[in-house]
Amino acid sequence: MKRLQIHHGIFVLLTAALCAAIPLSNYVMSMMLLFITANWLIEWDFKAKWQRLKENRSILLALLFMLVFSLGFIRADDFAVALDYWVTKLPLFMAPVLFVSSQRPNHKELNFILLCFILSVLYASVFSTIFYVSHEVQDIREISVFISHIRFSLCIDVAIVLLLYYAFKEKDWSLPTLVKSFSDVQRSFRLLPKRKEFNRSVFGVVLALVSAIWLLIYLFIAQTLTGIILLFLVAVAYLLYVLFCHWKEKTYRWIAAGMLFLLAVFMVFVGSVTWRYFHVDKSQYLTIDTVTANGNPYENNMNSMVENGSPIGMYVCEEEMERAWAVRSDKDISEPVEKATLVRYLNSCHLRKDSAGVMALSDGDVHNIERGIANVDYTSGFGIKRALYPIFFSIELYRCSGDVQNSTLLQRVEYMRAAWHLVQQNWGLGVGLGNHKTAVSEQLKLEGSSMCWKERIGCHNQWLTFWLMGGIAVPVFFLIMLIYPFVEQKKKITFVYVAFFIILVGSMFTEDTLETEAGLTLFSVMNSILLYGFNLNHYENA
Repeated sequence: MKRLQIHHGIFVLLTAALCAAIPLSNYVMSMMLLFITANWLIEWDFKAKWQRLKENRSILLALLFMLVFSLGFIRADDFAVALDYWVTKLPLFMAPVLFVSSQRPNHKELNFILLCFILSVLYASVFSTIFYVSHEVQDIREISVFISHIRFSLCIDVAIVLLLYYAFKEKDWSLPTLVKSFSDVQRSFRLLPKRKEFNRSVFGVVLALVSAIWLLIYLFIAQTLTGIILLFLVAVAYLLYVLFCHWKEKTYRWIAAGMLFLLAVFMVFVGSVTWRYFHVDKSQYLTIDTVTANGNPYENNMNSMVENGSPIGMYVCEEEMERAWAVRSDKDISEPVEKATLVRYLNSCHLRKDSAGVMALSDGDVHNIERGIANVDYTSGFGIKRALYPIFFSIELYRCSGDVQNSTLLQRVEYMRAAWHLVQQNWGLGVGLGNHKTAVSEQLKLEGSSMCWKERIGCHNQWLTFWLMGGIAVPVFFLIMLIYPFVEQKKKITFVYVAFFIILVGSMFTEDTLETEAGLTLFSVMNSILLYGFNLNHYENA
């Protein structure tokens, strides 16, 4: 027993290190998973492990998925490359087996493992923010210095869910529980002088809430729209659950309805921001000036791109603009890109693109233009406009010219469109393991896409990626593997897991989530922790 206890302690420490590595290091992730496997083998005790595995039939689906995934070998052009792709997906099978068959951690050990993940996410967010403040960042994605910004946003969403869980930890995630928790906190503050044992409880709740709020703020700082939207969906799902499942709790249903109303107001606000961006008040152009105050002719194009509610092509006098810019700055704007940046910035400030407009710019505006910032609203630290305006510009650019190269969102649509055409042609067995990226690139060239210069790119949709790798059986079986635990273990499913499911599975519609080390490890390991290996309900009253 002492030997088994030592191996169990090693398992807990390695699992904590693995979770801490997810937001920080791909290399450490791989090493920790290998160490956990080695410890599992050395521990032996396979009879007890087999008994634990038999109690979870859904583990069999993980094994069957790897067999179905092997269909991709049939049409693979290079067996070595195909084998490499197959091996990279092994954590989808290994993680559930390792965590289900191992001895379950107790309450404190589970808290330690999840706390390591949360602290790692917090550290990475603070480090990234310091990097953002201390460096001139051209692309906001650069501030995610450890893993890709999308995968990091998924880590943040999961961490926020866990922080809220620990802030209001009770038997379930019902709204009455949350309200009761707030009441307990209030009573704790009143009784603090007499009952010091409440001190740690209050401190933990406050610390968890502050940490969750900070991570939410970071999502807006990093402008990770994917993470924001997925977290929004989790909030809506929870409030709808309270609204329709707590029939006897009218007070709490009203609270949920009120919060849904606030979310609806927020969506209306987003809609108004969108409308103000694209809507042009044509009444101000009923009379159009043809010359500047200095008598030089304007170029006026009402059908040009719209940005911040103004047509970019209206009131443009390049001669005056360049002459005035030479007075304000030493940077040359003779190149089309630099000139377009100045024009767009003036337009975003609702200034005319002439000498008067340039001279009206502040020194800060001049510095922004020199850095390549093309819209005054891009200079705000975070917020709705800062997150949405680059997307709006890309959509408008695509409408006017068909160009998608300035928008990762539109590029994803282009990739998925090409992938779907490939799927229609190869729906049975796909194009083979290791061939899908090359096939998508070739399809883009065949269709004359503006993204045809990209080599070996994915389609940014996990379902289409699986389909291309091994045919229709792979995504169908993967979907079964995801849904079956809700049938087999429906009594053990908590809203923590439901939220995790929404975040990770939702991301698979716009990302190749499982095609990166961080995304694959986050899904396979956290899915095993929250569903297979550990049952949060089991620890509620421990």
